[in-house]
Amino acid sequence: MPDIELVKPHSLTIAKARALVQETADGLAAEYDLNYEWCGNTLHFHRSGVDGLMCVTDSEIQLQLTLGFLLKPFKGKFIHHIERNFDRLLAEQEPTAQARKTKRKDSAGRGMSGEKKKDETGRVSDQSKARR
Repeated sequence: MPDIELVKPHSLTIAKARALVQETADGLAAEYDLNYEWCGNTLHFHRSGVDGLMCVTDSEIQLQLTLGFLLKPFKGKFIHHIERNFDRLLAEQEPTAQARKTKRKDSAGRGMSGEKKKDETGRVSDQSKARR
């Protein structure tokens, strides 16, 4: 059973998603002396203490990673590092993904640009004035 399982949705073609995974694998191979090979749309990789795979589908990239005994304490750091890099690479390939990410809401339910929100009755209200 893998120690880390992540699924990252994407809107790329399989060819572009595969190229993204290949770019990631090339960087990891150079940095961490990682060996890898493709089997269909799945990239299998290995190095001492780490075994895993990245499966590319038409809508997501699935990562499964099994850590050796000595690396298990660093699981949280691996997850953070992997997610940050995947998000960065996907944002470079999918400009709309970055736009979707920036549409966050503040605690009052307004978008970050300060727009007003409709309440349960359908009236437009500014939630920040109601809290004062």
